[in-house]
Amino acid sequence: MAIDPKEPPLPPAIAISGAEAKSSPTPAERRETKDPRDAVSLALTRPMIARDLDRAGKGQLVYVGRDGEVKDPSGVRNRQLVAYVAFGGITAAGVALAAASFPLLIPFYAALGSRFIGTVRAVKRVNQASVALSNGDAAAGRALAEPVARAWWAPGRVRALAELRVAIADALEGHGEQALDRVRRARARLSPRLIQYQFSYYTEINLLTALGRTKEARVVLEARGGVPAGEVLRLSYWIAEMHLGVAEGKLEIDDTELHDRMRKGLVMTAGRDLLLLCAWAYAQRGEHDEARFAWRHAMEREGSQRLEVAMPKLATWMAEYRQAHPDVDEPEPEEEI
Repeated sequence: MAIDPKEPPLPPAIAISGAEAKSSPTPAERRETKDPRDAVSLALTRPMIARDLDRAGKGQLVYVGRDGEVKDPSGVRNRQLVAYVAFGGITAAGVALAAASFPLLIPFYAALGSRFIGTVRAVKRVNQASVALSNGDAAAGRALAEPVARAWWAPGRVRALAELRVAIADALEGHGEQALDRVRRARARLSPRLIQYQFSYYTEINLLTALGRTKEARVVLEARGGVPAGEVLRLSYWIAEMHLGVAEGKLEIDDTELHDRMRKGLVMTAGRDLLLLCAWAYAQRGEHDEARFAWRHAMEREGSQRLEVAMPKLATWMAEYRQAHPDVDEPEPEEEI
């Protein structure tokens, strides 16, 4: 999620981690995509940057502003192009001026231009790592992000963003403690003004919860000061709060708030995790019709590649609930007209 033309976008989820030029698959199409190779093929047909959060699928990125809202990718690209042209023009003018009056400055301008080009390529690799990780490919994500995280010549912000991707690879491979250390190290090198700085706290909460360190996770969550403004930040908060609620065995939100969260999950292509969390919350309240509804619709959407690693308590509850309610995986009954 990018905060400006210089920021690389992140995956929508968590995040799950925008929208796309093509329409989202219908529920029937999602049900038909059973073969993993079909899902990969579908992901490859999508544009890399999506236009809104609701229609963003796995393997897509979104640009996010400092307010936590998704930005239109065409506007961001236009600003990027203007910035690139302006920098190129300034560099070319500097080289020409140096050649005419002070040739010793030519290597300086050449180094400046080379660093700029290198940074653009590094950001591209970070974006490609985000796509790979969103698709559950930890090895490819690590291979793309790790060299950038170690590149001494890259800006500190870009190295920190790359290290956050390596942390996600660690988490996907089951190395939660190592991922947690990386997230904290990377955040220490980011400006608090950056949107990625804020997202890193929700990543930390989810990692702590998955590791069973719920008291620490609760402290971090409460320090965030409640549900934030901004669509993407709000979604990240919801998932972190509900994931922690599953681990603690309680979720203190009212029925209206829970219903709003389920409605959000229903309009999202990648709404599976949120809907499964809603299913758990409804089941805890004894509202099993709503729980089955959220569960069934979750199965028609995209979500975490390895839920047993990302949210182990939720995965355990799912196995238990499926055993207690074997009809939960049956399709939603057709409404009579």
